[in-house]
Amino acid sequence: MRALIAAEWFKVTRRPMTWIALGILLAIMATLRLLLIALSFVSLPSTPGQEMPTNLFADLVTLPGAIADSVNFLPSTGIFALLVVAASFAGTEFAWGTIVPLLARGASRTRFVLAKALVALVVALLYLIATTVVGLVLGAIASQLHHGQIPLEWLQRDWREFLLALLRAYWATVPYVLAALAIALVFRSSALAMGMVLAYVIVEQVGLGVLQLLRPMIEDSGFSWLFTLLDWTLLGQNASTLQALNTRAFLPTGLAEQATSGDLHPWRAAVVLAAYSFAFLLAALVALRRAIPTRPTSA
Repeated sequence: MRALIAAEWFKVTRRPMTWIALGILLAIMATLRLLLIALSFVSLPSTPGQEMPTNLFADLVTLPGAIADSVNFLPSTGIFALLVVAASFAGTEFAWGTIVPLLARGASRTRFVLAKALVALVVALLYLIATTVVGLVLGAIASQLHHGQIPLEWLQRDWREFLLALLRAYWATVPYVLAALAIALVFRSSALAMGMVLAYVIVEQVGLGVLQLLRPMIEDSGFSWLFTLLDWTLLGQNASTLQALNTRAFLPTGLAEQATSGDLHPWRAAVVLAAYSFAFLLAALVALRRAIPTRPTSA
């Protein structure tokens, strides 16, 4: 098992895509955060009867408020880059034909899948750490610009909550990574896996936005049970719950209430995400039980 994990780690760290995707992800994050920092120095117009808070963007980009966006960046915006890496990591085994000699030497198919999944999840953890560190550095810069100092009291007061936020953000990414891995092994194509997973994520995010808009109108009707069912079953809904908990933990109370709505059930979300993760891992294990062609397949 150790040899398989070492081999998979060697593969993923030697692939340029792993580091190119991370570099693009960090560049996008830095660009968006720098734009918010610039906006935090602009006075926002207020309309009659609706007072706009003057420190709206300042609370978002300075510490400790910036922590929420830092840890939530990967499971929200950054999930696309991570899924591309995970799908390619598994699917190219068939395109390049590297899986055939590996199994011919007697490697266990179950251990191969488990090693693949473990390495992919370690890559997800590294991505999370990298995006969080960049977010905290930018938050420190914004704090220095706005307040003339970098607040560090949150480290003593909220360090447990910070570690819990990292865990919640990581857990929100795990089923997506395993889904990309499973689809790539089922269809034996990295391109198809990328397309399917990314299409699902896009449709899911758009669909969840529409559902949130419709929720106030339908909850008082006889179809309120539908939202209860969706809250319990949708992958994205439960991942969003963990991200919303991070938002509530670090943003100011008023701003956090505007950013999140409804009752949040962390344990339900964690269990549902665990069930999805187990199902995707099981699908990956079953997929590799099928006969594997000796010739490389198309990507």
